[in-house]
Amino acid sequence: MIVCSVLALILQASSAGDYFPLKPGTVYTYEQKGKDVQMSKIVGTPLDMGGVAVTPVTDRQIGGGGTTTYYRIDPDQVLIVAYDIKHPLPTPMPLFKLGTGKLTWDFAGSTKTGVEGERLLARGDVHPIGKREVLGKKVDAIEVRIQAQVGIGMSAEIFDQKAIYAKGFGLVEWTSKMTLGNNRKKADQSAYKLVDMQEAKAGG
Repeated sequence: MIVCSVLALILQASSAGDYFPLKPGTVYTYEQKGKDVQMSKIVGTPLDMGGVAVTPVTDRQIGGGGTTTYYRIDPDQVLIVAYDIKHPLPTPMPLFKLGTGKLTWDFAGSTKTGVEGERLLARGDVHPIGKREVLGKKVDAIEVRIQAQVGIGMSAEIFDQKAIYAKGFGLVEWTSKMTLGNNRKKADQSAYKLVDMQEAKAGG
């Protein structure tokens, strides 16, 4: 009980940006568990979106193309604000929120994956998990789970993701599963772990 109270106080004293630092030029490299596959996340330079600073992060398979997601960081939450800078989401979607102890939230909005966007429903929760060793350092970490559905009916895409974010590093590990129309026999599953982090040099 005492340990849980201490973890709750640590989480309450932290800001969302502590667990999702977006230093421009930082390159994160992840390795897919069980496969010889790597991907990177590259933090770009903040941009102005209607008077609000948003930061692009590009996901790129090693040797392949990439996709970019735009984030906004508030003191108590990290929000996905767009997948296309020209077409922001009607309602920003929480990536995670911070509070006292375990925190849950629901989200109802839409995406811009289609011409008019598709319905997006999500439920998330976050809780502190104590210290984790990340690239040789022991730091505080949180676990975030998001269950989301894009679209409706048998064509709906259902996502289930569990991720770990570490203080001072950001996303360090995640597992995800995607099914189409609740067809669990055709689930697409993957798991990645951070294996390298390179920050941009000052003045570089």
